Amino acid sequence: MRYVLYYFTIILSIMCVTIVYAIHDEDQGPEKFGNYEFKEQDIKAATDECDAGGKPGPEFVPTVRDKQPNLALLKDSKPDASSLLNGWCPQRHCTEYLNDGFYNNCRSWIIGALPGWAQIDIGAVANVNTVYFGSDHSQGFFDRTAADFDILVATTKADADSEAATWKKVYTHKGDAISQTTEITFDDVEARWVRIHIRSNAGARIDEIEIYGGSDPMSVDPSDKVATVWGEVKSNQY
Repeated sequence: MRYVLYYFTIILSIMCVTIVYAIHDEDQGPEKFGNYEFKEQDIKAATDECDAGGKPGPEFVPTVRDKQPNLALLKDSKPDASSLLNGWCPQRHCTEYLNDGFYNNCRSWIIGALPGWAQIDIGAVANVNTVYFGSDHSQGFFDRTAADFDILVATTKADADSEAATWKKVYTHKGDAISQTTEITFDDVEARWVRIHIRSNAGARIDEIEIYGGSDPMSVDPSDKVATVWGEVKSNQY
């Protein structure tokens, strides 16, 4: 498989943002990383259960990126959502597909009522500074994107109300739609729950939430990072 790397810059709100189309290794990642153990990724079972509608089926989500564990895929991490699109689960669009370890439409979640949210409980407080998500990793579908959302974190309580004092806003997005698998980074922060709160994109889809925070995020000391966004797609394949 071949990839072409593109670099360009855009302005998002008042912040300079860099978008990069980068390499993704679609092979299955390690089942363990140091003391971290990840969910089982049974791609045969996922494919057998998938109602792909003629589009690409499940693809592996990384357990490790750039020597950092994917906290959303830890064995005991749990997904939750304010609502979901009725009439499809379990063939497609289930809440549990937010962090099941597979990309693409048939392993995605779709929001029901607006405003609403999707979140991951990583099971313990850790350092967090990066979230990846997209609408459809394979770009088999270009609809159901999010363009108006916040990323929130909490350490003591995952209140259903995103405006509750227990939540801290770490990123706000009002701009280009998030279609490809996109990396959003922000200043290091302590978090147990990581939430994507969608304000005004009816029927928005998230095929997977990934969360990172360092080589050992349970013990990394926070330090400031420049906020960047990375888009990741396959450019050529054979």
